[in-house]
Amino acid sequence: MPLSWPEMDLHPYVPLNQAEGYQTMVKQLEEWLKIITKFDGFSFQPKSGSHGEYTGLLTIGQYLRSIGEAKRNVCLIPHSAHGTNPASSAFAGFHVVEVDTDANGNIDNNDLLKKCQQYKPNLGAFMVTYPSTHGVYEDGIRKSIDIVHKHGGQVYMDGANMNAQVGWTSPGFLGADVCHLNLHKTFAIPHGGGGPGTFFLLPFLLFFLFSFLLLF
Repeated sequence: MPLSWPEMDLHPYVPLNQAEGYQTMVKQLEEWLKIITKFDGFSFQPKSGSHGEYTGLLTIGQYLRSIGEAKRNVCLIPHSAHGTNPASSAFAGFHVVEVDTDANGNIDNNDLLKKCQQYKPNLGAFMVTYPSTHGVYEDGIRKSIDIVHKHGGQVYMDGANMNAQVGWTSPGFLGADVCHLNLHKTFAIPHGGGGPGTFFLLPFLLFFLFSFLLLF
């Protein structure tokens, strides 16, 4: 609702001295997010989850190049990951290698260790969603992150489900190096919990239900 206030209707290209209120809000939000995530800083430029992934992976790639590790171009991704993860990795210039999952869809840390050892000289990143895409707080998450770090890789956490972490844990506490936070989930409604689309469809579902009942 506050976004509909006339006072919020600011043109994106106004001079900075006419946008001091916006700057204050963004800086305050960054400080709050730093506390929640235990990270050092934020970018508010990405406009979507997949855009955030791409931005984060570019950041990891640039960091690796800055320390003379440009050869680290392999990104490990669990079999259960969201489809945007391998796509973003490929767009960011990484070679994607899949990590096995167990019968429940959780990360197989034995296979993760095997892949880290196999690709150790070129291991650049590991993408992981926490809680997982299927909604589980995987017990072995810190072990997974530790394995990757010990083999020279960086950990990118898909924070689509960040609202499930707040008050319990954080990407920084778990050891992740980079993370994105989805606006439509972290700041609105849980992943898979419905949302505007659900309420938009509800009248139509009710209409068809009543039409069906009238037929009988």
